[in-house]
Amino acid sequence: MSKPQPWTTKDAEEYYGFKRWGGNNFSVDPQGHLCVHPKGDHRKIRITDIVKEVEASGLKPPLTIRVQDLLRHRVTQINEAFRNAIKEEDYSGRYRGVFPIKVNQLREVVEEILDAGEEYDFGLEAGSKPELIIALALLENRKALLICNGYKDEEYIELALMGRRLGKQTIIVVEQLSEIDAIIRIARRMGVQPHIGLRVKLTTAGEGKWADSTGENAKFGLTASEIVEVAQRLTKAKMKDALRLVHFHIGSQVPNIGTIKKAVATPATSSPT
Repeated sequence: MSKPQPWTTKDAEEYYGFKRWGGNNFSVDPQGHLCVHPKGDHRKIRITDIVKEVEASGLKPPLTIRVQDLLRHRVTQINEAFRNAIKEEDYSGRYRGVFPIKVNQLREVVEEILDAGEEYDFGLEAGSKPELIIALALLENRKALLICNGYKDEEYIELALMGRRLGKQTIIVVEQLSEIDAIIRIARRMGVQPHIGLRVKLTTAGEGKWADSTGENAKFGLTASEIVEVAQRLTKAKMKDALRLVHFHIGSQVPNIGTIKKAVATPATSSPT
């Protein structure tokens, strides 16, 4: 029986897949310590050094370690990637990303992301009334988008329209046909011109763990005939200029970019007649 070979740092890097998912932000040093590279370059911090320093101050594991520069670096990285692609392809539009608050509601995280994305007009996405209140309070950039998803009762719609009155770029995404009448009615009462997005129900299915909740099986989203109906109702209400956004959700943690490309090129499904 052969003698087992000693575990090496190369084995650790391959086993944990840092090169596959770490984006040059994580590595193992020659001594076998896990390191974080906040700027994605040669500069690094040993995680064990952080833990030792925290323990010396009186705290004990388990700990949540947040690397602020890592957040800033990732925001810059994604915005610069889109900026370069737009320039290379001579695209006439622009990219304005949003951070979904449901991912992390901590004030320090949201503020760091907004500060890093200020020059890119990076905005927020809210999926509930508490998240919308957070977004209205923290998003000060008048060019950044504030995307309003999720369940929309009258109070939610009023909050979103209040954002419009305050000069914020709030866009209410219509996910079910029944929502459009409430938006029109409340907007008239408040005397505010809404900005509206339409969530499209795609025929294309997603991939990964939540693939079954996408495509024609999706719970939310408008069919082609419903999109036409929304447009007609807005035209009748003299609000056709309110349409500002087409939205779709192909699934969470999609592992293949080909799935997203296919979804972008696929028309919405129509209702059965």
